[in-house]
Amino acid sequence: GGRQLPTAPLPAAGAVRALGSRTTAMVAAGLSRAPAAAEESEHSAVLLRLAAAAAAAATVGYAAKDGALRCEAGNSAPSKMQQPVLCEAALHQGSDLTMITLSIEKDRQGLLAETSDLLKSHGLDIREAKITTKDGSVQAQHVYMVKDKETSKALSTEKLEEVKKALEGLGEVECTAKAWPVYTRAEVALHKTMENRVWVTYKNGVYDITEFIANHPGGKDKILLAAGKNIEPFWRIYQQHESRSTAVGLLESMRIGDVADPLPIADLGSDPYDTDPNDRHPGLIFHNNKPCSAEVPCELVMDNWLTPIPVWFIRNHHPVPVVDPIKYRLHVEGVGTKPVSLTLEDLKTRFSKREVTATLQCGGNRRSELDKIAQTSGIPWGSGAMSNAKWGGVYLREVLMHCAGISLEGLDSSGAKHVVCHGMDDMQASIPIDKALSPFGDVLLAYEMNGEPLPAEHGYPVRMIVPGVVGVRNVKWASRIRVSLEEAEGPWQRGIAYKGFSPMQKDCTGVDVEKMLSMQEMPVQSSIVSPKEGSTTELDDIEVKGWAWSGGGRSIVRVDVSVDDGVTWTTAELGEGATQNPTRAWAWTFWEATVEIPEELKGKEVTVLCRAVDSSYSSQPENPGPIWNLRGLNCNCWHRVRVQHINE
Repeated sequence: GGRQLPTAPLPAAGAVRALGSRTTAMVAAGLSRAPAAAEESEHSAVLLRLAAAAAAAATVGYAAKDGALRCEAGNSAPSKMQQPVLCEAALHQGSDLTMITLSIEKDRQGLLAETSDLLKSHGLDIREAKITTKDGSVQAQHVYMVKDKETSKALSTEKLEEVKKALEGLGEVECTAKAWPVYTRAEVALHKTMENRVWVTYKNGVYDITEFIANHPGGKDKILLAAGKNIEPFWRIYQQHESRSTAVGLLESMRIGDVADPLPIADLGSDPYDTDPNDRHPGLIFHNNKPCSAEVPCELVMDNWLTPIPVWFIRNHHPVPVVDPIKYRLHVEGVGTKPVSLTLEDLKTRFSKREVTATLQCGGNRRSELDKIAQTSGIPWGSGAMSNAKWGGVYLREVLMHCAGISLEGLDSSGAKHVVCHGMDDMQASIPIDKALSPFGDVLLAYEMNGEPLPAEHGYPVRMIVPGVVGVRNVKWASRIRVSLEEAEGPWQRGIAYKGFSPMQKDCTGVDVEKMLSMQEMPVQSSIVSPKEGSTTELDDIEVKGWAWSGGGRSIVRVDVSVDDGVTWTTAELGEGATQNPTRAWAWTFWEATVEIPEELKGKEVTVLCRAVDSSYSSQPENPGPIWNLRGLNCNCWHRVRVQHINE
């Protein structure tokens, strides 16, 4: 209102809160942090912006108390809602978006559209808009993520004032300005236990992550390594946190303040991923680059029964190790063993070479279908996180029994129950010892893939191949084999990453995750690769192709295909892979079917679906809803592809 502001200094970052009894509109404006040399001028700019926002909120009067600015507004135009508005502007650094949140005591029809139109009329680009409601309540929260269309950045001081004035039209406004908390790094370091709450820093923010720890996909122990510290060095290794917006957005929701004494920008040296392979096939569908996660597009899946190495799916957890084959050693040790160290040449010359054809599938394959029901945690794989190869190497059982001295008779006395494989990338996983020692388990220490030396991307010089189980147990870059009384430690075995939860379990609160059974064998699975989702056809018959596979070595005995939502089924013809041993069918089976389009569906959208039956006569569930789980694992419902039929 043009009144002179109090002379008492305002905080470097702050919030403007307008108090009302029924409705809240919160405007969180992002500011980009200036370089260290411009720190003082940026500090002043923040003060001015906060002061301007507070001043603009008032039409009459102010009062200063305890370092806060109180602005009382009167005579606002009556709004359609006929109730006061709560307006909060919190100045956050490091964002190019402004978040506008309306928390409403009693929602009404059309409010979302009205508010969206109002924001657009003020030159804002709405990047996201959503409504959340409470069960059995008329309360609602509208959230808008916006940018200024002219600058493609968060709202400037002028634009913030403009939006605030528009929001004032929703009712009478009463505003206060208060400090956004700031904490020193020493204060943050005091918060590193669950009892004292766990804080971390990221860039210039301070975050309380206590409530999230139990739900961290990488496990509680790993995230607690960063307790009271800066998480950026950890995210430098796990760069998918920043390459996908979900982690950064989730962290921002836990922000409690700013760092008073941020560390200077340091030279962190070379990127740990600089030595990763640089010839990855451009045809792959990349979900992450650091670490690399990439799936096979459906167009390439059935070109070859043995997936060509360049288009094999990739799932890495860390940078790809660089290994000198001359210096390489595989250490075998543990309960009931005679410790031994083997060179790569030892494995190739002292043992008979064995070959096993096996398909590996990531536990999260087809996770994106579960995400359509409710968001899970993990890479949103399609159906291409799966590939097939002929592996060459040494049976693990022969190394353990003939070299390390393990015997079936000695297991009872030693109590050994698991075989743990440690990778050079700090990854470890385990399998039951009866799988490792079974003459029918075909577990390999592989050094060849499709007749070629194992590529670096896929575990050179040696990796574990455990046919019939989830892909994560097939540890790459194997450096140590350990016979153990207990399963492997770490998030990939004992954490939530590969545990199957009930559809009703929305988080891990109150769950002893370590006591839950870890994933090993996987259920029967199938997928359509042709026709593609969204394709068109003028033919009255649809040619359908795909693959099927089941865990535990169970062969595929039948694949059914339907175009009328399962009212009628056509049995597919099984192709490559159909003649495998029914109890050691480690590789996928290709199939094809010709399905006639019913007269009543011609000219309409047709949903093609498939289901497989394995040698135990287990089949796939119809819908994804009953198998939804927090981690998005084992999605094996009927696979559906929509095709538009053109009736001429």
